[in-house]
Amino acid sequence: MYFITLILVDFVMLAIAITLAVLLRFGTLSTSAVPLSAMALTWVFFAILQMLFSMVENLYAIRTTVNRMMNTYRTLRLILISASAYIIIQFLTHFPVRIFVSSRIAILLFLLFWTILSVLCRIILVPWLFTNLLRLTRFVTISTVIFGPSETGLRIMRALSRSPINRQILKIRIHRGELADDPDARFDQIRAVMKETGAAEFVMIFDDEDFSFIARFSMHARRAGIPFSIFSWRIPELGYFDPWLSFKNFGALTFYSKEWSRTAEGVWRAMDIILSSIGILIFSPLMLIIALAVKLTSPGGVLFEQSRIGLNLKPFKFLKFRSMRNDANQKRQEHEAYFRKYVEGAAAEGEGAEKVFKQVDTTAVTPIGRFIRKTSLDELPQMFSVLKGEMSTVGPRPCIDYELQYYDKDWLRQRFNVKPGLTGIWQVYARSRLDFEKAQFLDFVYVMSRSDGVNIRLILKTFPVMLFGRGGI
Repeated sequence: MYFITLILVDFVMLAIAITLAVLLRFGTLSTSAVPLSAMALTWVFFAILQMLFSMVENLYAIRTTVNRMMNTYRTLRLILISASAYIIIQFLTHFPVRIFVSSRIAILLFLLFWTILSVLCRIILVPWLFTNLLRLTRFVTISTVIFGPSETGLRIMRALSRSPINRQILKIRIHRGELADDPDARFDQIRAVMKETGAAEFVMIFDDEDFSFIARFSMHARRAGIPFSIFSWRIPELGYFDPWLSFKNFGALTFYSKEWSRTAEGVWRAMDIILSSIGILIFSPLMLIIALAVKLTSPGGVLFEQSRIGLNLKPFKFLKFRSMRNDANQKRQEHEAYFRKYVEGAAAEGEGAEKVFKQVDTTAVTPIGRFIRKTSLDELPQMFSVLKGEMSTVGPRPCIDYELQYYDKDWLRQRFNVKPGLTGIWQVYARSRLDFEKAQFLDFVYVMSRSDGVNIRLILKTFPVMLFGRGGI
């Protein structure tokens, strides 16, 4: 409901900003300098960008009202990026008057009005409007219990209460009792407290519990269908956390979205087909160039084939552009031994703390291979696996068959409940930086919280990661 309210207000404010800019510049809306078609298509251009970037910045969630400063900053950044894209496209298309508003003064006025209206709407108007809509619909407050250290719980409660919407919809209390040291027993204890108090959701603050404990506990809550969020000083180590609720050294993760239905799965499968088809069409010239470069710079085949484990532990043929010399395929035993060390917590020799995974023999990597690995262009052939349905656009990376033995806990095997992906949370936020447990916890978080919004956000964030080669080896 908040998402619909905000997106409708955004679209209206965008139309008002364009209309005011043209009126102030020309004194009328009927002018050959800015025909109605240009105003309409300019609105469509910015509406699409605004919606996409708002998804990337996670600006459609109610929790954005907790932090007004960050909300303002991200809104301004959204407008700046959108305006830069608009100017670049205008320049490349030679300022088509009938398609875009091309008057420089009108564009500057539009950006000024859009900035002012967007900030005022997101910070003041939409929270006020939404709280009044809730009163009109006689919305029943959501009872929330905070479990964990009381001092941290008070800080979280104060932070949540900074939002006028949260003050309207949440009834928060702090549970001050002792909690069990076992994740299963702790969840049973929390469920009993929630039943006793009539709470619909909860916040769990972890102290010294490791990621395995946090994951097992979270898995119980997810299976029970209870919306919840977690806080821990360990979460910032992942590089991925909810910025709206995190504070100082305590990172937050939220699990409020519902599990995907069969309909949602079908919709995303259709998206996979569309996205992979478009990707193959767009990148086919680049794939041809890479294939020729691989073939001409080292002996051997163009593609590297390997058996990987996919959905429901089903093996499938995994394709990449070959980035290593032909004899590198003989190093399976060496990589198995390395992966065992990686699981046990040993960093890659010579890589340092910033690159924990993977093992790469630099003498085995070809010159072109070094570039395509760094930019992840060696992964492009996997778009055909997405088209076939063996992979998805977004999901955990598929593991090699001999790695399967290390996924020996229930929470580690949750990754096999979804299709492996071209990109995912680990690739965007960590890549080779995290150790085994933390990397697997990131994939676990994705499986627990995946949604269309999360998938779109990860796809859009993948491009700068590829462009700058962050974390690639």
